[in-house]
Amino acid sequence: MPFRRGGRGGVYCTQARSLARAITAAGCSRQKVGQLMRLMARTFGIELKFSMSRRTVSRAILEGGVAAKLQVAYEVLHTDGKRQAQGISLYLNFTGMTISQDSTSNRKQNYESHHFTPKAPDYDEVARLQKAGIQVKPTSIPRIRLFSLDATLDHGSEGSINEWKNNLQALSKLFNDSPLARRLNRQFRIHDFWRVTKGMHGDHANNEKSCANGIRDIKHDVAIEELGEKKLKELAFEDLVLYLASWNAKKLADIGGIDAWNQLSGVEQAERDAALMSEIITDLGQHEYDSLAEAARREIDLFVWSGCCMHKDQNSFKGGNTEMMAEWDKLGIEPPILLANKSNAAILHRVFEPGRSYDKLSEVERKALEETTRGGAKAMDLAGALFNNKDDKKGQGDVHVNFMKEHVGKNHPRFPDTSNTRFGSHGLAAAEIIKHLELYIKFVKDDIPYSKTYQTRTNIELNLLRALEDKATLTELCAMVLYTNVISHPYMRVVRGEEVNALDLGPLHAEVQTHIKKILDDPDLLFGENASFETAALDSKEWEDAKAVNAVFELATSLPHLQAITLAFFRGSLATWIRFSAEFAPGGLIDEASAEERYLAWMPSTNDCNEGLLSHYRVTVRNKPTLTLHQFNAQAMYSRNDTLSFMNALFEDEDHHYIMKVAREWDSSGLEAKRRAEQVAFRRRLVEMNKAKEEAKRRKAIELREKLRKIPLIRSLAELDSVPRAELDPKGSRKWTGHIYDLQLEALRFRSVPIPKKNQLKRVPEKLQALRAGFTKYLELLQEMGRIWPSSVGIENLAQDDLPVEAEWHEEEDMEVEE
Repeated sequence: MPFRRGGRGGVYCTQARSLARAITAAGCSRQKVGQLMRLMARTFGIELKFSMSRRTVSRAILEGGVAAKLQVAYEVLHTDGKRQAQGISLYLNFTGMTISQDSTSNRKQNYESHHFTPKAPDYDEVARLQKAGIQVKPTSIPRIRLFSLDATLDHGSEGSINEWKNNLQALSKLFNDSPLARRLNRQFRIHDFWRVTKGMHGDHANNEKSCANGIRDIKHDVAIEELGEKKLKELAFEDLVLYLASWNAKKLADIGGIDAWNQLSGVEQAERDAALMSEIITDLGQHEYDSLAEAARREIDLFVWSGCCMHKDQNSFKGGNTEMMAEWDKLGIEPPILLANKSNAAILHRVFEPGRSYDKLSEVERKALEETTRGGAKAMDLAGALFNNKDDKKGQGDVHVNFMKEHVGKNHPRFPDTSNTRFGSHGLAAAEIIKHLELYIKFVKDDIPYSKTYQTRTNIELNLLRALEDKATLTELCAMVLYTNVISHPYMRVVRGEEVNALDLGPLHAEVQTHIKKILDDPDLLFGENASFETAALDSKEWEDAKAVNAVFELATSLPHLQAITLAFFRGSLATWIRFSAEFAPGGLIDEASAEERYLAWMPSTNDCNEGLLSHYRVTVRNKPTLTLHQFNAQAMYSRNDTLSFMNALFEDEDHHYIMKVAREWDSSGLEAKRRAEQVAFRRRLVEMNKAKEEAKRRKAIELREKLRKIPLIRSLAELDSVPRAELDPKGSRKWTGHIYDLQLEALRFRSVPIPKKNQLKRVPEKLQALRAGFTKYLELLQEMGRIWPSSVGIENLAQDDLPVEAEWHEEEDMEVEE
């Protein structure tokens, strides 16, 4: 086959276009692909007359994206496979797959990653069998496939569901118009996707769970519709005529008779007929569904949700840390040293002067004290910011790496990435610090300040040094090391195993909870003289980081509260494990699912595919800022879904022509411009809607202020002992009632007097007591401020047009790591 057919405007062969996709996937600039191809050909003694242009390379990449989308539709339609069970191959006579998603923001734009997990074969094996003429169905196993990366209009669950629907709509048209669909004699309907979707997984955010619930409802509605369509087709002609006639009579009766129907326009009649048909199908489908056996309904509705195991461990670590920090007060022991940020450090320096009590602190000093954190986790945040900052211009970076390589060994890794909050990074950071504690103290205490032109320390360096020399903070770090090696590492070894089905991990999560309870009931398993990894580790295997564990027990003699603090960490993590493993609870859907159902709804144990894609996109557009989203999608789907193997196994010449045609249409349709226009239009609508809401809220507040302003206020407490004045008694009851007390309390609140909330004052005596106390306070404040009755004791002239001012999120962080 010639490399390129024709002269100017000729077409490169499919192999050349495939090669262009491979070269760009390896990182080559599209502008340089043509030159690289000529250089490669010259290496083998071939001289190419033409050089592939950047535009052609971009088209070739889009063609790969079109092929990848055809592959998605194909695999949804063929997501049945065979499964090995007890050494015997058997075909499941039902189909199923799962979906997943995650989101992040980049440059103020929300992006959402979508994956699905069909049962698909190895297409290289398919091609090999076809070439050999062997008519054997290859083994299909669960495979994680990229569905799309989308720039969503909002971050809500409804927006997520709409993205799935929009993508499926476009996918349906693309596949159904293809030569592949004609050869297979198959059509892709959106219903096909929802019918075979048996579950969803992601992180534990409420919007993700809400999205899963919405998709579960869609799946059920689709099942009802398909049952109704099937039943309608099965009706005998006579029964069908009578059935439709009864519904048609109902339609005419609802609208007011045949004359009213004839007055409708043709469009209105068509809309009502379509709505009627939908109602008929739903009615038939619901009747069929209700008549099915329980097992059949369960198979139709099977939809399982499971959360990412990495998030379970991360949240359990957080729960343990929260309980550990609270344990110091329970024990009545001095907690870890305060680690104040730069803005609070000067204030707290004054606070801790001898003889000053908390009651005598100013409001600013109290706020600084309450907002300042402490403890092992905070110390590891500071260490990550100093030794491995996410901003390469800040922190010690390679200076730290070189120092540790010199003293520990040339293979010593970078400091764990707590600056980016990587999974497990705080436990790993604690292990790194405890293993080399003296080295890190020396580095922070001597090497950093004395390597500067002016020998000074930044606030973050000073805080970290204080933390590393503080026994309470070291105690927390040691507790973090023990938990990480006892629970987190063994747990991760299981969930990160190959081809792990998240739905099979119910026993693992039960074992985690049981093991933590065993340690809480018998601390000697971890702290006893005969304790070892065999008694303490979740899987009874060697410690993942034996040096760190040994270092902890060497320090234990100087840390008298290590056992109590560690047990608090385990206790807090246990409560979180129970909460975040609720989907595996006994009697739940996963617990009662059969092995076949769990395989049907196979889903990965982590959400790495989505989180990895989102990170990959951020890095990619940082280096290639002009890259469009559909170009990124095309290249990512083609590479990650092994689309080349799919094309080699199933594509014919007409398929290659089709994807070239569609790619040209995409390229000339201005997809990126349309996407940005939609974003701008949505934001404009959002701004107008929020402005209208804010304006309505302001109007309501002004009306309320005017209403409260008109409420007359008592002049003295003596009035409470006599009949209320007429202006104080709008209902004319001539006695003090709960309603009058409520009005007086509202009048005091309007004048900025501190009064308990309305729901705290339910009985009349309570309201009277609050009124006496509030009015007394009001008179005192008036006297202090030099104001007269009935003035307010607050700020009266608030700027109604001003919005609340919030702190910039980056200011504190920049100040914290500033050198």
